[in-house]
Amino acid sequence: MARKPRPTITDILIQEPAIRVYGAVDEAFLGRFLDQLKPLRGRTDPLVFELSTAGGDADLARRIAEEIRLCRDVGGMDLHFVGKAMVYSAGVMIMAAFPVQRRFLSRDAVLLIHEWQIEKEIRFSGALKACVASANDFLAELEVARKLEFQTFSDLVEGTKLNYGQLSEQVRKADWYLLADEALSMGLVSALV
Repeated sequence: MARKPRPTITDILIQEPAIRVYGAVDEAFLGRFLDQLKPLRGRTDPLVFELSTAGGDADLARRIAEEIRLCRDVGGMDLHFVGKAMVYSAGVMIMAAFPVQRRFLSRDAVLLIHEWQIEKEIRFSGALKACVASANDFLAELEVARKLEFQTFSDLVEGTKLNYGQLSEQVRKADWYLLADEALSMGLVSALV
C-alpha cells in the first residue's frame, strides 16, 4: 500500500483553520482558544492557528503561548501560525511561541512590537519599613517582567535575521510597526499567504 504524500505548506495553509481567534486578548479570548484547542489534542496532522488581534493582556498572551509550546513540544502537535490583518502587541507574543518555519502572515498583515508596558499607581502611606517593602515588591515585579520580555523577544528573533539587541534597540526608540513584507525580509515569518 502506497503512503500518502506529506502535505505541502500550501496544502496546509489553504485548509480551514483548526483554531481561529480574533479580538482583544482577554479572558474571553483565552476561553475561545482553549475551547477550540481541546478537541484537537493528540492530533499530529498539520493544523492552522489563525490570529488577528489589536493586542491585550500580556499575561494571558503568555498563557496561550505556553499552551502552544506544550502542545508542540510535549503533545507532538504540528501547529502553524497564520496572522491576518493585525498582529499587535500580545499577538506578537503568541506568534513568538511558533518556530519561524511555522509562522506565516497574510499579505495585508501588520505586526506591532513594543516594550512591555505597565500601568500601576503606587501610593506610599504608613511606616517607612512598610513603604520600603512595597517599593521592593514593585521593583521585583518589574524585574520579573523584564526577564519575561527578554524571553519573549528571544523566542521571536530565534532563527531570524534579527538578534535580541537589534530588536530591543528598535522598540526602545518607539513602537515598531512592520508590514508583512518587512517582517518577511527580516525573517520573522516563513512566507506570506
